[in-house]
Formats: sequence, C-alpha cells, structure tokens
Amino acid sequence: MNDVIERKIGESIILEIHNLGDELKDKIKEQLVEICHGEYALVSGLNYHSFNETVKELVNHRIPSNINRKVGVIGELLLNVLIREFTDIKIVSPFFNLEERNVKKGFDIIAVDPNKDLWIIESKAGELGKLKTSTEKVRERINTAKRDLDTRLNMHNSQLWLNAVNSVRSALDDTSEKNTIVNILNKNSNSCLSNDKNVILGGTVFCIFNSTIDSIELRKLYNSILSSNKFSKLKLIAIQKQTYQAIIDFLVTLV
Repeated sequence: MNDVIERKIGESIILEIHNLGDELKDKIKEQLVEICHGEYALVSGLNYHSFNETVKELVNHRIPSNINRKVGVIGELLLNVLIREFTDIKIVSPFFNLEERNVKKGFDIIAVDPNKDLWIIESKAGELGKLKTSTEKVRERINTAKRDLDTRLNMHNSQLWLNAVNSVRSALDDTSEKNTIVNILNKNSNSCLSNDKNVILGGTVFCIFNSTIDSIELRKLYNSILSSNKFSKLKLIAIQKQTYQAIIDFLVTLV
C-alpha cells in the first residue's frame, strides 16, 4: 500500500501513514461494513448492514465527543484496517459494540491465525500530550495495553468471555468456522490466566513526523514484555499518523 510505510522488526510491525491517500481511503470504504459488523453483514441482506447505514451509524453515533475516547475509537478503526492489510490473521469480532452505542466492554479485537490459534488484541491510541517523541508515546500506549490485558485476563470474569463468544457468533457467516472459533474461545476461557493467551498489543500515536518510531526501542519493548512471561505469544503493532481528524473528515464525506 503506497500510503503506508511498513517496517518489520521480528514479531513487531511499525506502520507509518504519511498521507491519507486514495488507496487507504479505498481500503477503509471496502472494509467498513465487515469491520463494523463482521463478515455476516456482507450476506445478511439487512438494511442496517448496508454501507450507507453503517457509515451513518459510525459517524453519527459511534464516534464519541470526548477527545480521548474519540482518538481511541479512530485508532482502533485504523488498527482494524491495517491488521487486515499487513498480517495474515483473520479478525473474527465486530468493531461495533453489539448491545449499545458506547464503548465495547471486553476485548477490543479477537482474531485467529492460519493455524487457528486465538489472538486477543488490545488497541490504545493517543496524541503526544506531554511526551516529546512518537517513540515515547507508542511505548506508553503499548505498556498501557499490556497492563489492561494483564489485569483482565488474570481475573475471573465470565462476562468478558461471554461477550467474546457473542461477538464472534454475530460476526461470522460460516457455521463450521464459527463453531470452531467458539470452541477455541471456550478453551481459552477455562483459565483465569494471561500467560497461556496469545496477544497483540497495538499502539497508535497521532503526531507530526518530526520524529518517527524507533525500531530498536520497539524491539527492546517487545523483548521486555515477552521476557516478563505475562503472555504466551506476543506481537506488537505500532502505528504513526499525523492526525486522527483526517479520518473523521473522510468518513463524514461518505455519509
């Protein structure tokens, strides 16, 4: 994708979006219905699953007015798009919260890899704030994602896993695949531990490109989290883009 510069560092990826160009805009448009509702929406025939209704729902009801939450929602949407483009894992949960229009309760994104291993994905996004460089901000966001998942996966919370099962059931079209992944989720939910779970920690920073994410520092962060033995397998995705508002402005043009 010409709009995105990719740098691979072992099990981590740095993605720099220097321009919200036509190619990336087209990807967002192409994938929006499936991202928001899951692949079932592509064949359901429901009016609410149409592109027009989906983008109206997103722009009018799903993007919060609170700045921090707004940045978080756009960061997660962007992560949804880029995971589909730059990895071989399949997202099996919808972006939209099923029960209500506020922030999703539970895991941000659930995915499976080609070996049918389950991956739990946590997305954190932010602007620089008081931090000086994009590297510092991405480290802070990924560490926050790590702490959040570490806490949630190590507590007994049946609702967390029920939400995950319901979201997969609503998102997938193929019954056998749906049953396979629900069984994997059930197996994962049997332990209230994080160290037998595969996780992807996504950190997105919205800031100008007077600094870019340092690949050596990201590798150090990966090694540090991995050696803490908090999780089974680990991937990091670090994204840098100048502004989140450009994505909102583009979505508004689609309504």
